[in-house]
Amino acid sequence: MDPATDPANGTRRRLLDVAERLFAEQGIHATSLREIAAAADQRNTSAVAYHFGTKHKLIEAIYEDRLTATTARQLELLDAIDAQGRGKELRALTGVLVRPMVERLEDPGRPSWFLRFVVNAMYVEGIAPNDLGAHPWTRGLLKLHSRITHCMPELPDRVRENRWEFFIGLLLHTLAQRERVLQAGADLGEQRLLAADLVDAGVAVLTAEVSDTPW
Repeated sequence: MDPATDPANGTRRRLLDVAERLFAEQGIHATSLREIAAAADQRNTSAVAYHFGTKHKLIEAIYEDRLTATTARQLELLDAIDAQGRGKELRALTGVLVRPMVERLEDPGRPSWFLRFVVNAMYVEGIAPNDLGAHPWTRGLLKLHSRITHCMPELPDRVRENRWEFFIGLLLHTLAQRERVLQAGADLGEQRLLAADLVDAGVAVLTAEVSDTPW
């Protein structure tokens, strides 16, 4: 059977989309697998377990589904800046991180709750894919993390990691909010301006002067 017309694939896709939305709107712990199956119009309340196994495996499948294309785009952009001789420039690397995530907001073909899902998942222990080397769909982030942190050799190791975490948090929360208001019908103007602002903010966060004292 053609995978594109396989009913099982259609059911799996429906379950992924519904799970992404409910996890984003209600939270990870507050959403049950039975509720996801019911919201996806599945008579069999064990449909999620049949297709994915556990809730953790379902969550991993959502990440893989969305981040596979993002990683491919990141690697494509990395190749482009390498060809331009800019592969070690912080601003260019920050743009490679930001651009595919902003482009996601412009995709009219498939509504997304993914960024809101990711923000929710950040606060659930053991859910977010923090080990960037563990999956092929985080390979782009792994390369970007390595290159970006190496652009700040003057900063102590702990400060560099803090700056990375600060910027990722800023990026995800900003785009999750933008995803929400765009889906509600708001017109927030040119997305390229948003991307440029996020790159500027990212570079500023990553390279801010380190104070001599914490207060």
